[in-house]
Amino acid sequence: MAIPNAVWGIEIGQCALKALKLRLAEEGKVELLAFDLIEHPKILSQPDADPDELITAALEKFVSRNDWQGDPFVIGVPGQQTFARFCKLPPVEAKKIPEIVRFEASQQIPFEMSDVVWDYQVFQTEDAPDVEVGIFAMRKDLIRKHLDYFSEVGIVPQIIQTIPSALYNFCRFEFGDAFEEGEATLIIDVGSQHTDLIVVEPNSAWSRNIPLGGNHFTDALVKSFKLSFAKAEHLKRTAATSKYARQIFQAMRPIFADLVAEIQRSIGFYSSTHRDVQLTKVLACGNAFNLPGLQKYLENNLTISGGVKKLDTMDSLTASATANAPQFADNIIGFGPAYGLALQGLGVAAMSASLLPPELARVQVWKRKRPYFVATAASLLLAAAFPWMRQSMDSQALAGGEDLGRQAKQIVDRAKKYQDDFRNASTDTSGQLQKINKLFDLQKERALIPKVLTLIHKALPEIPAQIADAETPEALKQLLKMDPARFERTRRNQMFIDLLDIQYSGNIDALTPSQVESISIYTASASGVDDVSGSRSSGRGPQRGGRSRSSRGQSSTPKPAAGGGGEGGSGFYVSIQGRLLCGQDQSEAVELITENFFPRLEAMANAGGLGFYIPKKDPKNMTDRDQKNLRHSPPTRFMAPASMLRRAPVSGAAVEDEIAIPDPVTGEDMSTDWSYSVGFKIKLGEPPEAPQRESAND
Repeated sequence: MAIPNAVWGIEIGQCALKALKLRLAEEGKVELLAFDLIEHPKILSQPDADPDELITAALEKFVSRNDWQGDPFVIGVPGQQTFARFCKLPPVEAKKIPEIVRFEASQQIPFEMSDVVWDYQVFQTEDAPDVEVGIFAMRKDLIRKHLDYFSEVGIVPQIIQTIPSALYNFCRFEFGDAFEEGEATLIIDVGSQHTDLIVVEPNSAWSRNIPLGGNHFTDALVKSFKLSFAKAEHLKRTAATSKYARQIFQAMRPIFADLVAEIQRSIGFYSSTHRDVQLTKVLACGNAFNLPGLQKYLENNLTISGGVKKLDTMDSLTASATANAPQFADNIIGFGPAYGLALQGLGVAAMSASLLPPELARVQVWKRKRPYFVATAASLLLAAAFPWMRQSMDSQALAGGEDLGRQAKQIVDRAKKYQDDFRNASTDTSGQLQKINKLFDLQKERALIPKVLTLIHKALPEIPAQIADAETPEALKQLLKMDPARFERTRRNQMFIDLLDIQYSGNIDALTPSQVESISIYTASASGVDDVSGSRSSGRGPQRGGRSRSSRGQSSTPKPAAGGGGEGGSGFYVSIQGRLLCGQDQSEAVELITENFFPRLEAMANAGGLGFYIPKKDPKNMTDRDQKNLRHSPPTRFMAPASMLRRAPVSGAAVEDEIAIPDPVTGEDMSTDWSYSVGFKIKLGEPPEAPQRESAND
């Protein structure tokens, strides 16, 4: 099997998602291309947490901010959800090992074989008759659940490996040269709920899962100090700097003792079955070892000569900016499993067993071999067809000399036409290039349109919170009915957008307002009430008024405006028209636009980081002495389209009390509303420094 260029290894733990992307490097090392650490808002085992929702959110965040398309994935599953047994086989021929292991697995695995996915790993020292195997199994329903999380975001793993096996692969690769016969390293990986013990030998392995982890320290603080789980977790993480450090560690001391007792019991059992192997050092992994005092407590109570060393370096990684990133260095103690998973995907891991269901494994094998099958089939088809094609061509040539001459003449004529077309295109390259560039210009700034729409709606004037919270027409009408004086229509500061038009220009500085195509505010619709917009480009979104209407626009792609290309820079011209629910007289409506909407719009746009900004001045605005870019027409009283000029009684009012222009949502009189029209230029790029220092009201 061909070794991929780069592989992702992903572990989804109780506290965070951890991922590494590795590829092979020189001198037996690997290169870290990327990494990601996404902490869950809550620990998965926390009483009020939803594990499915938290895992899905973490994976969605991973795929949204990483370049992963086309890369192979190896995912890890927790050791406590898997079954692992290590046993020695009698000296047998290599071809009989699978049959013996299959029988041994049926005896050892405590589930129906049809309900599990299982695999095995053979450990054998060269030239030694003894054979040891590790048997690994996991229930199919648990594997499907893990696979569902990844399939929802489009990831199909090539290998599924247990976390203890991944740590074994990591240790063998990272410290392979340091292993000697008769010596072994003990890996202690303390997780949130469980602790994995892995014994790493040059040609053997052993593991055990202990049901004690970081959450048990937190639970001890919950019981001792009567705190919530979240507060106790925070107290645990800040214990070293807390003024109550002594009381905190005293509360956690029983958990320290229980954990050490379980580890000592496991070491004793291993030593009794492997009398010829000596544990020489301990490698501490997992974020729980950030708990002050845990490493020292283990050193004082475990009788292992080499002591307890925390995972703080990965010497087999080549030096790079990614490997030296502060976030990776600060969290390196938790990246061991993801490292081991990626190593197996690269084909350099000591343990190669996989719990990927056979049906998915076959799909992955087919995907890898399909290009070769297609190439082989095409070659065979071409080889089979060539003699027939040659015979057919020769027969046609002998049968019709006149037809052959006519065909030759047609080919010559077509060649001359192509030469003429090529000559014309060669002499008019600028024209052709200009057409191509125009087509690209229409599309290259599409991604900015959602940002422009979001900016405009964020800048709309603030409205009373109760009106903003009214999510349905019924809720809004009920609110207005409860307190009509407080929510008087002319005092709501609501700014509705009935039309939003965005036009693109390659030279926005040279564009004059008169060159922008005029747009009618209202166009009669089929219903006459549900739609009061005649926009050609839909710019609608949630309105500050607490309701929105659908626009019957034809396209959301910016249209090219007059002005063409040039040296002034590209940008957009934005036209907005709608209604204002503000003020008894015109001056109040003007003030809402100029003293509220415009300053907010300008400040948000010129904060930087959007890819565009709003210039303060427009040299082409000859109608304004200060040449302001943000311009508006004097508001006028709202004039309804013909389809709305009907009389309708107010809900609950007498028949004779009629309203000339009823609001389609609330039934209120719309004759007090103001129609407004504003326009401004948006320039692509980052705002210059000078305008950022000026006041937004200049």
